[in-house]
Amino acid sequence: MKRSEFFRLRFWHRWLGLIAILPLITAALTGTLLVYKKPLIRLLVTHNAQLPADFSQQGLLTQIDQIETILHQRGAIRAKAPNEQEPYWTITSKNQQHLLLSIDNLTPYQSNLWLLDSYAFVHHLHTKLLLEKTGQWILLVSGSFALVLLISGCVLWWPGRKGFRWKFVKPWPFKLRMVLQFHRHSGVVVFPVLFIITLTGSIMLWQKQVKPLLNPLAMQQLTAEHNAKPVKKSASDALALAQQQIPDGALTYIRFAKGDNGFYRFRFRLPDEWHSNGRTSVNVYAKSNRINVTARSDEVTWQYNLINQLYPLHSGYGINDWYQLFIMFAGLGLAWLSLTGLLSYARQKMR
Repeated sequence: MKRSEFFRLRFWHRWLGLIAILPLITAALTGTLLVYKKPLIRLLVTHNAQLPADFSQQGLLTQIDQIETILHQRGAIRAKAPNEQEPYWTITSKNQQHLLLSIDNLTPYQSNLWLLDSYAFVHHLHTKLLLEKTGQWILLVSGSFALVLLISGCVLWWPGRKGFRWKFVKPWPFKLRMVLQFHRHSGVVVFPVLFIITLTGSIMLWQKQVKPLLNPLAMQQLTAEHNAKPVKKSASDALALAQQQIPDGALTYIRFAKGDNGFYRFRFRLPDEWHSNGRTSVNVYAKSNRINVTARSDEVTWQYNLINQLYPLHSGYGINDWYQLFIMFAGLGLAWLSLTGLLSYARQKMR
């Protein structure tokens, strides 16, 4: 790289970083807090709850009608079924507040509810910066800048790669005069995971804010043959029909029918699927024999399968404990890079 090109790249690297620093630090710190949301809730709110030894997907049929009643009473919008990481029912309201119910008797957990409120706030801050659509646009632009910063940072580091030292990766003992070395060495270490997190987050925002990269999968329409005469279905009736379509799936999310012409939507996670909530859905109409089923997530083309992995790759949910740990360190790394980059710029200006 020519000297003039090097200085031009460094100029843009610096200014793009300064423009995006506040959203990036916010996203990094809030994302780090979200990584271990489920274990903390399980420890402090649900008191290390466990799935019952006799728990089964068929057993959900005995509780789902009660869950529907509770949901309508509270004006909620959806329910999440128990699983190994979250061994309790989760009821979500329109303002994204959560109510956790014991599997045993469907009574609400009452301890340390401040944690649920805190995480609702942190999630809103992480995904929308508390600014709804405007916040999502800011995050999309900042995420795009972050991708440029990561790549340009590696290019700027490459000529001096032989001088890499692990002592500059750890943030102690911190010396202000060496802040640029901390910035460079830490950046190249966290680059692989941080690039994945930033890329997947930016694509998910692009999907919502601009245009989906792929068209939605068409749903196959089926008929419940054993119901010759249409009758109004209860939630348990609808779930039984849905489970027949995805017999090897674990129920995750449920949206309940509203009115006679509404439909129940059930999401299932298939065996060995990365996505913790699954990407296979079944719609069961409340007053007909009609059932709509998406393509199974293990039968879609590689392009759709790749899109389905965006959320688990970004959040770490559904993959494994090691990857979640890398996600946490990468989030802290992004905050550290933002801080050291800002300190390096400020130090240079004070000379």
